[in-house]
Amino acid sequence: MCGFDSSVFFTYIVIGSFQAVLAHANTRINFGFLKYVFVTPQFHHWHNSDNPKAYDKNFAIHFPFIDMIFGTYYDQGTNWRESTELGDVKHPIGFAKQFVYPFVKNPQADLKNASE
Repeated sequence: MCGFDSSVFFTYIVIGSFQAVLAHANTRINFGFLKYVFVTPQFHHWHNSDNPKAYDKNFAIHFPFIDMIFGTYYDQGTNWRESTELGDVKHPIGFAKQFVYPFVKNPQADLKNASE
């Protein structure tokens, strides 16, 4: 592909997979200045925040400077988001119930649609 050796792509897959798992890790490790160079858990966790200031921010997969260029960077400083709640949305508790939930009829959505 484009003249690159296949080892280049395999290396990217390994590094990209590691970074994707790290970005989604539930950890509060302080990466210091590296959080401005690479996507870290703190950077990505703000993407999932319920804080309106962080809505539609921090989309980059590998490098935060991409969000800086496009104006979607949220500078979290040394803070971590407080929660990822979805407001008044209710969801079932437990792995099996959450796994099945998208495939069953949602009575809350029916009630909301009926009131509109």
